[in-house]
Formats: sequence, structure tokens, C-alpha cells
Amino acid sequence: MAIFSDGMPNALKNDLAYRCVYIQNSSTNMNRKIALIVAAIVLAALGFAIYKKEAAPAGNATAAAGEFQGQLKVGHLVGVCMSPLFLADAKGYFKDEGLDVKLEWIKSPSDQTTALSGGAVQFIHNPFTNTFQADANGSNLKIIAGSGEGGLVCIVQPSVGITSLAELKNKKGLKVGSQRVNTLEMAFYRMLEANGLSYSDFQMVYFPDHFSMLAAFQNKDVDLVTHVEPYATMLIQKNGGIPIGTSLDADVWGKGSPDCVISVNGDFLTKYPVTVEKYLRAVLKADAFIKAHKEEAITLLDEKKYYKVDKATLTDALPRQMPGVDLRAGVKAMDMAISDMVKLGYIKSKPENVVDLTILEKVISGK
Repeated sequence: MAIFSDGMPNALKNDLAYRCVYIQNSSTNMNRKIALIVAAIVLAALGFAIYKKEAAPAGNATAAAGEFQGQLKVGHLVGVCMSPLFLADAKGYFKDEGLDVKLEWIKSPSDQTTALSGGAVQFIHNPFTNTFQADANGSNLKIIAGSGEGGLVCIVQPSVGITSLAELKNKKGLKVGSQRVNTLEMAFYRMLEANGLSYSDFQMVYFPDHFSMLAAFQNKDVDLVTHVEPYATMLIQKNGGIPIGTSLDADVWGKGSPDCVISVNGDFLTKYPVTVEKYLRAVLKADAFIKAHKEEAITLLDEKKYYKVDKATLTDALPRQMPGVDLRAGVKAMDMAISDMVKLGYIKSKPENVVDLTILEKVISGK
């Protein structure tokens, strides 16, 4: 009687056979038909348990492989520091790695870190200062690579009548536009510190995003802003703004200092290292392409309309904020900014282990 599956262990077959016979022979008051139904139910339940046990390893193997299943959402702002992300998207480098990536524009850096902490997105390209603040406030976020270097420019209205940061000493009381915690603010703060100035020497006006700050300068509602490319170039070329300092200056953060970085949730990094590795391989490839084929990269980025500027502005802006996915040389500059954040009371102390470049180093080494 072929009641039992051929794949069932003999010990279990014998045990089940014994139980069925016992039910049929010993139940004097139980109808034979009912006994057989009960036995069938027992067999079905045990069969399902065996099926679950045998099927489980396939699902576990996928998890063990460290690969995220499904579409990856990447939160981003709109600046030249996003060029490795945009170029990787335009060239299909993510698809080459087997990744399904969807770009999600998020208006402000604080909204980016909130989305990342809550799992609404899996990666963000964002100002490094915001990642440190979010982690200090309890979010488990990690910086795994850079995105863009420099590109933070301090610009004054032509009516102010100065051409250098040193001259700000004679222009106290100016109305300064900024964004709290953003790299834009922290770079300007370092410029003031280097010149013996402080926030108390100016009227600080804070904006929720860089587009509203851009409009304020264009409308002459503020005298000075620190802005990011390509909008810094646009303010200079189209609105007569005067550049007086950048984050790459030696007395600010210096050469190779980052602006935006690539951040992930710490749990995601632990669970899906293979996916992170593939993602970094794609953006590193984009980084190299932009540096080797600048004109072609600009054409691609312009055609896809990632930025809200014309091609001429993008052509001048991109060389001023080159890709910087390899973040290893930029850690010292980040430390300077984080120390200033402590001084300003944005965080109580520098959070530890926010920067984890382990997978980046692995990809760069080709291991």
C-alpha cells in the first residue's frame, strides 16, 4: 500500500505505519473510516513539515550570499557631486552588475537620512555631515565611499565689494544664507574660523534646501552664500556672484576633501555585502569614465537632464567638483568638520565607526 512518500526516511515510515495500525486496531468505539482520515491528516502534516525542512536551504542560501532581492532605491540630491551615480545610471553600469536601481530625488539631506534609516531607500548620496549627525542621534548609518570632491564655493554679491575671505573682517553684519549641518554650512564655518570670524559677526539665515537658498541669492535677499556645483557656477556666471573661497582651500578642508558621500544603513551593510560590492564597482567605473572622458560624460549627463542647468554651465562646473568615490584620502577633512559640529552643538561628540571603507578597499584592490 503506497501511502508513504519514497523520499521519507524508513524510521519515519515505520513509526507512521505503526501509528496507523494502532489507530485502526485499538479503537473499538471509533469508526474505521474516521481513523483512516485522522491518519491521513497526520501523514499530510508530517509530509508538509518534511517539505518545509527540505525547501528551506534554498532560501537561506540566497540570504547567505549577501545579495538584496528586489529593486534598490537610491536617494539623491541634485549636484555635481552626484555625477558617479548619474553616470552609472546613464551608462547602464548598475545593470551590468545585475542591479535594479531606481533613483529617488529627495529634497533635503535630513529627509535623505530619515528615508535611509527607515528603509525607504537602500543607498543615499548625501553630505557627509548629515550622516554623522543622524548616526549621533541614534540611527545606525555607515559611510561606505565618497561621491564628489570639493565643489563648495563661498560667493558674495558684487555689491558687497570684496574679492577675498580676508576682506570679510571689514564687512560684518552681512546677511549670510546657509543650511544647518550641511557641508555647505560647515565649510563656511571653517572659512570664518580660519579668518578669525564667527557667526555673531553676521546675520545667519538658514534655508531648508539649496534651491531656496539659490533663489534667495538670485533675488538679492542675502549677501553671501556657500553653494554647491553646478549652482555655484551658475550664480557666478549668470548672477554676477564673486567667489571668495572654496572647501578645497588649504585653510579650509584642503585638496581631496569630500562633499557628498555614499551612505547605507548599518544593518543593510552587514546583511547584503555582495550587493554593496556590486554597487561600489558600478560607481567606481563611472568615476573612472568621467575622469577619462570628461566631454563625453558631460554630454551624457546633459542629455539625461539630471541637473537643472544648461550644458554650458555644466561644462564649466563639473571640473570644479570631480568624482571622488575613493574616500580614503578624505577622512581627515571629515574629522575637521565633525569637530566643528561638536563646537556648534549639533552633536555631543564624534560618533565612532561611522566610516567603513572595508568593501570599497576590497573593490579597489580587485580582490
